[in-house]
Amino acid sequence: MRAAQIRTEFLKYFEKNGHTVVESSGLVPHNDPTLLFTNAGMVQFKDVFLGSDPRPYKRAATSQKCVRAGGKHNDLENVGFTARHHTFFEMLGNFSFGDYFKKDAIHFGWEFITKNLGIPKDRLYVSVFREDDDAADIWHKQEGVAKDRICRFGEKDNFWSMGDTGPCGPCSEIFVDRGEKYGCGKPACTVGCDCDRFMEIWNLVFMQFERSADGKMTALPKPSIDTGMGLERVTSVVQDVATNYDTDLFQDLIASISKTTNSTYGKDQKTSVSLRVLADHCRAANFLIADGVLPSNEGRGYVLRRIMRRAIRHGRNLGQTDAFFFKLTKPLIDVMGSAYPDLKDKREFLESTIKLEEERFLITLDNGLRVLDEEIERSKSKSLSGEVAFKLYDTFGFPLDLTQVIAKERGFAVDEAGFQTAMESQRSRSRQSWKGSGEEAVGEVYKSLHQKGIQTSFHGYQSLSHKGKVLAIIEDGKLVKQSSTGDFQIVVDATPFYAESGGQVGDHGSIRGGNFEAKVVDAQKPTGDYVVLHCVEARGSLKVDAQVEQTTEATIRSRTAKNHTATHMLHFALRKYLGPHVKQAGSLVTPELLRFDFNHTKALSAEEIRKIEDYINESIERAETVGCEEMDKDKAMAKGAIAFFGDKYGARVRVVTVGNYSTEFCGGTHVKNTSDIQMFKILNESGIAAGVRRIVAITGPSVLSQLRQQERLLGELMHATKASAPNELLPKIEKLQLSEKELRKSLETQTRKSAASHVDDWIRDAKTVGDGKLVFGIPSIPDGEAPAKILRDLADVLRSKLSKSVIALAAFDQEKNQSALLIAVTKDWTERFKAGELIKQVAPIIGGSGGGKPDLAQAGGKNNNFDAVLESLTKLLKG
Repeated sequence: MRAAQIRTEFLKYFEKNGHTVVESSGLVPHNDPTLLFTNAGMVQFKDVFLGSDPRPYKRAATSQKCVRAGGKHNDLENVGFTARHHTFFEMLGNFSFGDYFKKDAIHFGWEFITKNLGIPKDRLYVSVFREDDDAADIWHKQEGVAKDRICRFGEKDNFWSMGDTGPCGPCSEIFVDRGEKYGCGKPACTVGCDCDRFMEIWNLVFMQFERSADGKMTALPKPSIDTGMGLERVTSVVQDVATNYDTDLFQDLIASISKTTNSTYGKDQKTSVSLRVLADHCRAANFLIADGVLPSNEGRGYVLRRIMRRAIRHGRNLGQTDAFFFKLTKPLIDVMGSAYPDLKDKREFLESTIKLEEERFLITLDNGLRVLDEEIERSKSKSLSGEVAFKLYDTFGFPLDLTQVIAKERGFAVDEAGFQTAMESQRSRSRQSWKGSGEEAVGEVYKSLHQKGIQTSFHGYQSLSHKGKVLAIIEDGKLVKQSSTGDFQIVVDATPFYAESGGQVGDHGSIRGGNFEAKVVDAQKPTGDYVVLHCVEARGSLKVDAQVEQTTEATIRSRTAKNHTATHMLHFALRKYLGPHVKQAGSLVTPELLRFDFNHTKALSAEEIRKIEDYINESIERAETVGCEEMDKDKAMAKGAIAFFGDKYGARVRVVTVGNYSTEFCGGTHVKNTSDIQMFKILNESGIAAGVRRIVAITGPSVLSQLRQQERLLGELMHATKASAPNELLPKIEKLQLSEKELRKSLETQTRKSAASHVDDWIRDAKTVGDGKLVFGIPSIPDGEAPAKILRDLADVLRSKLSKSVIALAAFDQEKNQSALLIAVTKDWTERFKAGELIKQVAPIIGGSGGGKPDLAQAGGKNNNFDAVLESLTKLLKG
């Protein structure tokens, strides 16, 4: 059986046995901020097990995409070297939410393994928790497993917990005996041995207890089942191969990678390891990017970057000096595209994102390797300092583990503690400008309100006004019974104010009650299901339990609604014209504008922007209906509804539909008809991170204001250029630019002549150092000129006239309080003196830092202490 058949057979088997087949969730677990990535099948069902996310089914089966490459589950450095470590893998699992328990779970597992997969019973063993007599009896009496094939293990191996508290229970595992050739040869070798002979292939978790903070375990009223079986691992058993990499899941991919890299799998250990790394990391990178993770220097993006850079370096081991990793996306899609069709839909985006990251890394890789080699050559011990490792991370993008691997290959260790110290120093500098303002105290108040079960019902979809009862008042981070200042927060039992969420800002308005009135300038939902209203300019005082009349400001709500509906229309238009890979990466909806961040690797062309604007404005002109409806989440997904970035959804969701094309999960406020938006205009499109673009746009009255502002600016430009009509502006500006260019060129020529006139003087005044010279000069730099270029040009002139010389040129900009320093070494002296090393030693004198090549280096600083620089250089050269 091929792996795809095993996956299909598993899902069909459990569907036949009353399970709902649930699609794999994404690799980014939106319902669990404690996890970097989805790392097990039960992650998407965590809230179901906890009872906070009711589903219309009690049995489920999945083939779940998983990644383990960060945090506690970090297998990255083992990948490629071992038989079964992976960053990306698939977990087959069946689940019972208070329905069946041990008997059925054990029966399903045994039947599928022995009958559907045909693994002989005499090769199988099982384990149970040492105290779980119930499970042991079921295995023996119900399934006929001999007692000598039932092993008992302790809590470390056979007891599962969701956390320190919460659901937990014993587990039972199914092992397969792979034969003596995979064993350690020891007489005592059996299930539980660290060798490869007895391999665990399926884990059945019996959630039957609730563990309290004091460690006490209470039986759950509805015990549940969570199982997991790695597809790669079980496929290696069914196909009777030595490692997961020998299965068809990897062999087809490895064959394509071998062809791309002109390598042969099995030729030698080093080549095989690199090909395995590329096969595994290709899977992880493409699936992570497809699920919205992009390379960056923090969080999930940093893990992805580490995976990709490790792969690129293994490509170097196979002779790949140019971008190649992006070429592996197509063969991956050939292998896995049928099971995961979104890979096919996003192929162009996947390839372009990987290629962009690869090209960026290749630029810095050679420079970083050169620095690393120089430091290793200079080192008098077999240890690389933490400062150097941090520099490689900070300047050249080398993750610490990459530096460690390269250093290890050269017989060096890395001072990891020193690296962490340097990293913490940088973080401390970043935090220095932060000033605390009581957020922690306020946070505790919010937590206490949530623990009391306080809730606010929202009535803002139906009306802009609503009465409510004051449940809590917060002043200076404390709960009070009565307000005493003009600036405080309140919680009411019912409100028309929309609380900030899903990118939409909170409503503004007013609140009244008795002799009290105040402005509401914000509405937030800090935790739980209650809304906090921020009141300012209060008159009179307010007490807990008072009745108040709340009114949302109609103009602000209306303009915010226009921008929110336009955001949905923009999302659809981007996917229509750029491709289905476009995925929201963040948004902001205010009364003034909308801001939309999305995954895309290239800047939008003027033509693409025009098409998007036209599409949205034509929809506005067609006056299409905007509908809002509550429904079951599964039904919404079946209708093709798209979930917005970062939002968490329950079993019932609100779906917003624009016309017959855009369908989104959304709890925000919207117009009733696209014609209410009036007009849509994109103000700006830019890149904000690798592979992430941002559009800022406006609607309605804001478009008219923008047109008037541009009209006013146009008039001012016409007046300044003495143009009598707008069409005269461009020729007049071009004429001015040409005139300025000529003047600048003339000034530059004069500057060079002036500076060059000093060259002979600098040579005449040069200091003799040994059998060579130290030439020093401070040319005058006209305002607006770039000193670095002038210094480089002068250095070239000096080097053409000299031999065995070190040249130091400096300049200082008094207005900017910035200095520039350049050191050049003639070619016949670079073996003796290296410009890059010299400048590192003297740059601190001018309050800066620098670097460069052996023949040319530059630095920037904050003072003009050039006499001290000359003195220091003289001493260094005389040595």
